[in-house]
Amino acid sequence: MKTAISAIILAFFLNPLVFVYAQSRSNPVVFDEVKILLKDGEDTDQKGVTVEFLDEKLSIVSDDGTIKKTFAYTEIKRAEYSYSKNPRWKTGLGLGAAGVLFPPLWLVALPLGFTKHKRHWVTIQTANDYAVLKLSKSNRKLFMPTFETKTGVTIDAVGEDK
Repeated sequence: MKTAISAIILAFFLNPLVFVYAQSRSNPVVFDEVKILLKDGEDTDQKGVTVEFLDEKLSIVSDDGTIKKTFAYTEIKRAEYSYSKNPRWKTGLGLGAAGVLFPPLWLVALPLGFTKHKRHWVTIQTANDYAVLKLSKSNRKLFMPTFETKTGVTIDAVGEDK
C-alpha cells in the first residue's frame, strides 16, 4: 500500500517536471530576417528564410514553408562569419532616375551610387553541403552564440569583424 501511494505521489510531482522538460526540448530557437544565397545557373539569388535550431539539427525554411536545407549538428564541420562590403548601386540608380524630375537629387544619387554597405554573412559547411546566410544587423549578435552553443562548432571570423 505504501509503495502504491509513493508511486502516485511521485508521479504527481514528476509529471509537471516531465512536461516542462519536454516542452523546453521541443521549442526551437527561431531566427527570421535571414536570407540564404542560392545558386541559380550562372546567377546568385537571395531568398528570405527562417533558421530554426531544433534538438538535433539546424533547419533553414523558406518564407513559404519549404525546407531549403537541414544540417544535423554532428555533421557541421565549420562555420565562418564575415562583415563584408557590397555595392549599393540600386539605391543610387533609383535616386538618379528620380533626379530627372528633380535635378538636385543628383547631388545625393551620385555619391550614394558608389558607396559600399557592409553585410553580416555566416557560411555553414558540412562535408558535402554548405549554406551562405545573410544575417540582419539585429539578429547576428544572438544568432552566432546560439549556433555555437547548439552545434559545438566555433564560428571563425574572416576578414573584418564587428
